[in-house]
Amino acid sequence: MRKHRFALTAAIVLVLLAAVAAGDARAQVKGIDDPEYDPLTNPKPFDPRYEVREYFRQRMPTDWWASDPIYATSIFTITIFLPDRWRGNPTSAVAQLCPDRHSTLWQEDLERILVHPFHRKRPWPSIECRR
Repeated sequence: MRKHRFALTAAIVLVLLAAVAAGDARAQVKGIDDPEYDPLTNPKPFDPRYEVREYFRQRMPTDWWASDPIYATSIFTITIFLPDRWRGNPTSAVAQLCPDRHSTLWQEDLERILVHPFHRKRPWPSIECRR
């Protein structure tokens, strides 16, 4: 009888813990009840990481490539890789890629983008693009 009572108590505790964990998991999923993430009213919400990556991908020369943007301390950081055969000042060239004042990137909460040029196996001075 004692083993049966223990098994029943353990089963009830496991069910309760599973219910609590499921409730927490649903609460942690961002955007389920948020109106800005509702696919019926806003089918494509602003994704800053995607927008920064696409902005630079569309504006770079074809033989350049970039890392995925990293968000840390309220700033996006992206590294632009220039091929070894390219001639010129990498910092100046990367500065030309900064979004202009009226770009759609600045219409959201995006304030700054830090761009690191990387040329001939070494980093060059960074450029900070600001709103």
